[in-house]
Amino acid sequence: MNRLRWPQKLAISTGALLALWGVAGFFVTGFSSFAGEADTSVLLLRVNPLQNTIHLVFGAALIVAAPRLKALSGTALLVAVLFLVLFGLGLARYDDQVVNFLNVNPGSNALHMFAGFASLAAAQGAAWCRQCDRAAALRTT
Repeated sequence: MNRLRWPQKLAISTGALLALWGVAGFFVTGFSSFAGEADTSVLLLRVNPLQNTIHLVFGAALIVAAPRLKALSGTALLVAVLFLVLFGLGLARYDDQVVNFLNVNPGSNALHMFAGFASLAAAQGAAWCRQCDRAAALRTT
């Protein structure tokens, strides 16, 4: 296996954080009240089974896509968009008219923002590394 580049390392570490957070969340919440509000939390970040599933699935997707730069650029971009949308929904939740189906608090919002921007950086970095590889291949031929 080739040496991992920084976007791949970032994707693996972000994916591992999300996947571990999802698994830890299931130990606290189980599968009850799938998209409901509750006072369940992991290290002061509120969770529910819907949020745990999202964290676990998209964390695993980042880990699986990390070895190939082409797969990583697309997958990380999808994960980035999803988590930044979740961050926006979490901000909207502070309006009393919006249902908090993700069971977020400010800490959960911070995690979603971090995961979104880290995934965006991994996607851009993977695309940049692919471009540099193509340029290097053209120079050597």
